[in-house]
Amino acid sequence: MSIQRINLLGTLLFMSALAFILFVISVLQTKNLFFMGLNWNLFLAWIPVFLALYVEKKDSEISVSVISIIWLLFFPNAPYIITDLVHLTPQGGNLYWHHQIMIFSYAFVSLACGLLSLYWMQRVWTRVFSQRISFWAGLVSIGLSGYGIFLGRIERLNSWDLFVHPFSLVRLMLHSARSFTAILMTVEFSLFIGLAYWMFYSLLRFKDE
Repeated sequence: MSIQRINLLGTLLFMSALAFILFVISVLQTKNLFFMGLNWNLFLAWIPVFLALYVEKKDSEISVSVISIIWLLFFPNAPYIITDLVHLTPQGGNLYWHHQIMIFSYAFVSLACGLLSLYWMQRVWTRVFSQRISFWAGLVSIGLSGYGIFLGRIERLNSWDLFVHPFSLVRLMLHSARSFTAILMTVEFSLFIGLAYWMFYSLLRFKDE
């Protein structure tokens, strides 16, 4: 594993630790576990990173395709934590500001996990398939992630519902095609994730002249 990769993963781990420490402080101050779900969401955001690392050793198109589908199911969990800002409610004292930076920390590191995993997945797609397929696969992944956020936040679905409740999921997806909320969230989140990835990609590829 390269030094650059170790540095990236180490930074993500430190950011994850910081988010968890802020959560612990919140629990000590409020005496409740209201934000406990952030830790589960953060764990889900790490899964695309693990899958991207695992698939790098695969050369078979079938193996890469299967793992890529699994990766795609979990990829929307990374930017999903942005929507947890909905739990932020004004209150007296310093806890309001504490919860702001806490939720933002979870959202930031989760989004970074997703963007990094997409970058690594595209390298695999380019190697195993082609650069053109890698480009379109990345574009489709970003678009579907926006829709996945809608399914998770509004419809309260999980990544594994595709296997647990496949028919109900298909009916819901067909129904949501006429939903303004679904269209708006999909477009806006896809644009945000796409531009964030473009910036992330540019930073990773940046070299001092």
